Amino acid sequence: MARVRADDYDDKKQSMLDRAAALFARKGFDGTTMIDVADACGASKSLLYHYFGGKEDLLFAIVSEHIKAQSAELSGIVDLPLPAEERFARFIAAFVERAADSRNEHLVLMNDLKFLPQARQAQVRKLQTRLVGLMIALLKEINPGLMKPAKVQAPYAMLLFGMIIWTFTWYQKTGALSPAELAARISHLFVHGFKDGRLPAIR
Repeated sequence: MARVRADDYDDKKQSMLDRAAALFARKGFDGTTMIDVADACGASKSLLYHYFGGKEDLLFAIVSEHIKAQSAELSGIVDLPLPAEERFARFIAAFVERAADSRNEHLVLMNDLKFLPQARQAQVRKLQTRLVGLMIALLKEINPGLMKPAKVQAPYAMLLFGMIIWTFTWYQKTGALSPAELAARISHLFVHGFKDGRLPAIR
């Protein structure tokens, strides 16, 4: 007889993912054991294995669910009936805000993806490629001429993503610069350049 899923199954699973992400971000995937995760969750190791088949399953769930949530939010922004520059600013704001709120997951994705089997790494990279595609589409709208050569499209998008992604190795949302202000400055810098010198509008 199949085991009945508890009403709070999803909540417990998410709590385990959150705590595992915090441990992986602090100690590294290699330096964290399933016992460490179970202890952090206040659960038995056997209960943890009820939700996840092993540490790699935990890691895959953390990074894939993080990117899927990002992709769903950003896809919705790209599809809005608004001028391209406004959608671009909203896209960057949403990306920065989610990275700030999910800093553990962000760091795990950056540092620990290499510990997944190649097939699972490929699944995650496919999700990441979709995000790059969304950005390329926006940049093409903003400056079709600059983005016309196929060889520059991915590099421009990756330059932008790289700037944001690496920022979160040092950025803390509790610092002097709020996520909203950081996002506005990133958007303005990328679209208008540093020499422009104007302060961006912050919503």
